[in-house]
Amino acid sequence: MFDKLTLVSLTKGRMDWIAKRQEVLAENIANANTPKYVPRDLKEWNFKDVLGQSVPSVGIKATDARHIAPPMQDPTKVVSAKKVFESSADGNAVVLEEQMAKMGQAKSSYEVAAGLFEKQFKLLRTALSKGQ
Repeated sequence: MFDKLTLVSLTKGRMDWIAKRQEVLAENIANANTPKYVPRDLKEWNFKDVLGQSVPSVGIKATDARHIAPPMQDPTKVVSAKKVFESSADGNAVVLEEQMAKMGQAKSSYEVAAGLFEKQFKLLRTALSKGQ
């Protein structure tokens, strides 16, 4: 019911993305001693991209089945790290300090999104209780 509210669905999407990112970062940390392992991360998620997908655009439209539809970006797509600054002798490119910093950043982002989610429901509860 509440997932049809735009702000609720955006916040939920952000929290899902952060949870998936934490999984990917945890895999990087777990493979810190695996030879030739290249760390991975998720494609950066932001509200502009998500809003651009959910709001109908005025530009390209496929009016025929033979037309090529514009591609939709998947915010949970796992990508390999593009810049590998350090690598060990066995070819492992995981820098634990970097991965831990990203985990801390993900934790902070999740707490902000969870706080926003909580505030939305407090606002809804307040709005619904005032009418009675």
